[in-house]
Amino acid sequence: MRPLKWILIVAAGLVALLLAGVLAVTQWVDPNVFKPRIVAALRAATGRPVELPGDLELAWFPWLALQTGAGSIGNPPGFDGAPLVRWREARLGARLLPLLRGEFELDRVRFDGLELELRRDAAGRDNWSGLGGDAGAPGGSRALRLAGLDLRDARLAYTDQRDGTVLALERLQLTAGAYASGQASPVALEVRFDLRRGAGAPPPLLTAARLDTALGLPQGASTALTLGRTTFAARVHAAGLARDGVPVSLQLPGATLDPAAASYAAPALEVAVGAARLALRELRFAQRDAAPAEAGARFSLAPTSLRALLATLGIEPPVTTDPRALDEFALDGRLMLQGGRLRVEPLTVALDQTRLVGRIERGGEPPLAQFTLAGNGIDLDRYLEPEGTPGEPFRFPGELLGALRARGTLTFDTATFDGLQIEGLTLRLLLDEQGLRGAPAQVAAPRAAR
Repeated sequence: MRPLKWILIVAAGLVALLLAGVLAVTQWVDPNVFKPRIVAALRAATGRPVELPGDLELAWFPWLALQTGAGSIGNPPGFDGAPLVRWREARLGARLLPLLRGEFELDRVRFDGLELELRRDAAGRDNWSGLGGDAGAPGGSRALRLAGLDLRDARLAYTDQRDGTVLALERLQLTAGAYASGQASPVALEVRFDLRRGAGAPPPLLTAARLDTALGLPQGASTALTLGRTTFAARVHAAGLARDGVPVSLQLPGATLDPAAASYAAPALEVAVGAARLALRELRFAQRDAAPAEAGARFSLAPTSLRALLATLGIEPPVTTDPRALDEFALDGRLMLQGGRLRVEPLTVALDQTRLVGRIERGGEPPLAQFTLAGNGIDLDRYLEPEGTPGEPFRFPGELLGALRARGTLTFDTATFDGLQIEGLTLRLLLDEQGLRGAPAQVAAPRAAR
């Protein structure tokens, strides 16, 4: 046993010497001496101008880590303005022994104050293509293991000069789990952000948005991404809606997304607006080349209070003769998008004790929804305003709801209106920026209500 004992003692001494050497390097060597080499290596790796004006620092335990101050990666020729990427601080750690074997085993990579500016000019050129320099450079096939990625106080902006699109994710916080080259298991992902659209400082579209998912990256020749259980929640802001935004959420048990084939599929999706719950099943979407997109799904809205839903949207519910009117609302049907037209057929609508069956189709330019619905019976007197109600009649407020633009017919087997019971009532309705209006009704046989 004595030779083995001495071998272990010598090995322990070598490890201690190695640790002491690394510690001495991190304590006494100024990494800024190597900054020109680091900058040159980054320029070669990205193929872009790189700036590291801030100081570099080395840290030890349990990783050999490099920490930078401010830095940036520039744009390709022809793009002026803000650089493609810039950050306030960054930290990158790596294990030494795997690196000596040609493997990158990295600690959590962290960026503070990162800003990513994606731009496309009027000619269709973008400032991110080609990032990475010479893809065939030595070392490009090294194995990579990453303990995780953290972005704090980040911002991602996209500008397209061809159509004037301006989008920005602000207050972006991202946490990604471990990843390894060729990894089959999904990567845990948590993202929080606000979303704005338009130049300058327009009001936000989304605030307090949060996305939690497990992202499966493409394997082999496949280009498909997979999503594990996914949840999303945010507050939606738009003209005419609640001042503090409308709470919305999504729940997805899983999905397959293939950008190359432009096809997406999911077994189910639940969308919530306040207390209202809309379930979608058998979701599919596909688009081939320049052909119009095709999509389909079955959907059902669980019984919910229409009054409560309007209040959640920030719309004052109408005053009705019967205060219990509009207390129960439900939907069920199948949605299809084909040839640029959206069709919902069959469609079932339940409003209080009334059940309607029919179809809706939307298309044309400007888009117009046309509907045909037939129901069993309805007491219209319940939904009228009481006599002497002050103020203007109820209208759909705001550009968002007014732009729905719809027209069609409602037919009822029986209806009660102004004390009369009517058989075979047909209403022709129009919804536009001026509100909801109706043409003269067609009546088959009015008679006094009992």
